[in-house]
Amino acid sequence: MRSFIVTFRKNVTSLGFWLCVGMTVLLLFAAEVYFDYSTQTRYSVFRALTDFSREELVNHSELCSTTVVQNARGVWFTLFAPIISAFCFVPTMCIQREQNAVRFQIFRTTKLKYNISQFLSGVISGGLAMSLGYIIFAAAAFALFPGVSEMNSAEMLQDANFNLFGLTLGVWLFGAFWSIPAMFLTSFLQNKYIILCIPFFIKYGLNQTYEKVFQDAVSPEKFDKNLLEIANLINPNGLLWINDSNRLSVILMFGISAVLLFCAYLVIEQKRGDCGA
Repeated sequence: MRSFIVTFRKNVTSLGFWLCVGMTVLLLFAAEVYFDYSTQTRYSVFRALTDFSREELVNHSELCSTTVVQNARGVWFTLFAPIISAFCFVPTMCIQREQNAVRFQIFRTTKLKYNISQFLSGVISGGLAMSLGYIIFAAAAFALFPGVSEMNSAEMLQDANFNLFGLTLGVWLFGAFWSIPAMFLTSFLQNKYIILCIPFFIKYGLNQTYEKVFQDAVSPEKFDKNLLEIANLINPNGLLWINDSNRLSVILMFGISAVLLFCAYLVIEQKRGDCGA
């Protein structure tokens, strides 16, 4: 427990952690939240705030604060999640490997306890950085965009289900899970750039696979409900929508993947001959 606390404290007080928080906020502000069909113009959160006055914002339901907070979890945010969440711990762990400092930390505890604490502290801090960034963005969105009661379409928006805790929990689970591949790679790689990039490309490939399966499931020729369920199950962004249906199957799918990577990480680390390498 002491080893975990020390490692976790080191992660959350590092420059990398707060850079992750800042990058999360920037990506959320850069997300597309409104599309003007009359002018074929796409508006990010930044552009909507600069191009529309307060009086104009209330005319568009998509620019209500609660809607912006939900819809900002878009393409850029999800695409770069594996890099952002892993940046909390990957540079530090790689430096420790290069300086052969790991053996001195293992001497203070057991090898197994050290590896478990490294894994858990890295994963938790990765999810925490993204969820903290999301909370900061949500607070800014509530301050800068009109609330439901101010909108001209207030009656329609009041019926929408908005759960900030559930949304934040989804972001934490999403960030925590996508930090696991990078943590696993640290068990046999030392180059931080490779460790950060491989999960990014894996997630991009999974995104492409999901979109292909989803399009086949909802094709105009034939709607395949079973294929649609498979698509939702393999959706790499599924943890973000943890408040929606199929939450149990999604948690089970990602949970099994996380446990397998955790076990593989421990096996590789335990087999190391030189604990400082």
